[in-house]
Order: sequence, then structure tokens, then C-alpha cells
Amino acid sequence: MLTQLSRLSIEADGRYASDRELNFLKDYFETVETRISAYEKIRDAEEAIFQQLEIEKKNREQTHNEKLSYIGSEDRSETCMRDMRSILRRCAATALFNDLDRMREAALLWYVTIVRSFNYDRGTKVMYHFLDQVVKTHLSAEEAEVVKPAMQLSSSILRS
Repeated sequence: MLTQLSRLSIEADGRYASDRELNFLKDYFETVETRISAYEKIRDAEEAIFQQLEIEKKNREQTHNEKLSYIGSEDRSETCMRDMRSILRRCAATALFNDLDRMREAALLWYVTIVRSFNYDRGTKVMYHFLDQVVKTHLSAEEAEVVKPAMQLSSSILRS
């Protein structure tokens, strides 16, 4: 929304915006309460989400005999969880402002470079699947729907 609003302010400078150009604002305002609620729930449940995520990670490591947060022989759990917190916060903000372009440009491109440079693709796929599943348990169906595009974007870029 912020990117679209900025673009519209430049494109409509000196003229009135058309109804078509204003549609994104109407769409946004129809979902703003749901977006705020989803943002607040994720913010307030962040610790619980990451506790659940840690449990999922340990269960997966035990049942599949793999180490999801290791790069070579080095345990990078703290770094991985820190980065996942950052991505979750950006997903929540993206859902709040409905601004996938900003998320793509600001956060994900640098993060995917890091993931690839350390060859951490497999662990990333598994952990972001878990993150998506755990976050959904803290949201209503409507809230999950407004967060879904940001979660899908982060997952698809990180898996590519």
C-alpha cells in the first residue's frame, strides 16, 4: 500500500486520481481492521510462536536425523532464529500495510543471498514451512488470509 500510495502521489500529481487508481485504497480500507488484528496477534504471540517453532525443529531433527540449523559442523541456531524473527516481523508489517513490493525489495533479496551463500537451502525450506504453520495457529481464518501473501512471498523467494 505504501509503495502504491507513493506511486499514485507521483503519477497523479497535478490531477485527480481516477476511480480505478483509487481501488487499492478502497480494498485496503475494507481489510484494515483484520490487518491490524493480525499484526497485533503476531506481535503479541512472537515468543510463543518461536517456542513452538523450536519444538517443531527439535522433533524434525530427531525424527529425520538431520540438523536444520547447521552450516557444515557449525550450529547456527541463534542466527537462524534471529533471521526468522526478522522475516516474521517484516511479514507482519507487510500484512499490515499490504506492501509486498517493499518486503521483496527491502528484506528478502539480501536474505536469500545469505541463505544461498551458506548453502542453507534445505533447512530454510523446512523451517519456513514450520513458521507458516505455527503462525496460522495464532490467527483467525481472515487474519491468516491477509498474512498469507507475505508468508508465501518470503517462502517462495527463500526456496527459489
